[in-house]
Amino acid sequence: MDYRNYSGKYYIRLDKGDEVLSSLVTICEKEGITAAQIQGIGGCERAVVGVFDTAKKDYDREELRTMLEMISLDGNVTQYEGKPYIHAHAAFAYHGADGKPATVSGHLLEAVIGLTGEIVLTPADGKVTRKYIDGLGIRVWSFE
Repeated sequence: MDYRNYSGKYYIRLDKGDEVLSSLVTICEKEGITAAQIQGIGGCERAVVGVFDTAKKDYDREELRTMLEMISLDGNVTQYEGKPYIHAHAAFAYHGADGKPATVSGHLLEAVIGLTGEIVLTPADGKVTRKYIDGLGIRVWSFE
């Protein structure tokens, strides 16, 4: 992983074997980023995406281990219990069982780079925290 700050935005290159979410947390901790927007693309070798099940209050997960084109990564950085909290969604293209392109998308739970990742992290002035809403089973933005 390597990155640079240009005009207040962080341009991040992730390398083979880098895990996307933990890499973003590392940068946020190192740079003191408490709120930001995330956008990216890249090539992954493994990804876990999910769709939230409101009855279970957990994600129905799908894991893929193949060459994946991360065609869209979109999310944000906030704070939860004093640490960076990454909330991101992603879409991936891959060769389906019939050899034709297929896609999968959802809440990003994990992604490991297989080729390279190109992510732009745009910090905001200020701090956005999260609070857990027990009845929903999720952490929502809090502006306390």
